[in-house]
Amino acid sequence: MTLTPYRYAGPPSAVSLYMGQARQKLDVLLHPGKTVELPADHVYTRALLALNHLYPLPTYAKTASNALVLHQPDKD
Repeated sequence: MTLTPYRYAGPPSAVSLYMGQARQKLDVLLHPGKTVELPADHVYTRALLALNHLYPLPTYAKTASNALVLHQPDKD
């Protein structure tokens, strides 16, 4: 189950989504202004996008260039 992050902008709500052939259940609480992770290809997600209740958030992959490197002085 792959989930995509969105910013929710609709009324407070909750939903149970059933996904895939295995019918995996995902319970989601939706709060205005909060981040929520939903399956991008689910019909409910597409409906919320069409209503402008969801806004996709950027996703970042961690790379070595983004890593914080701490320098520790040599001990004598």
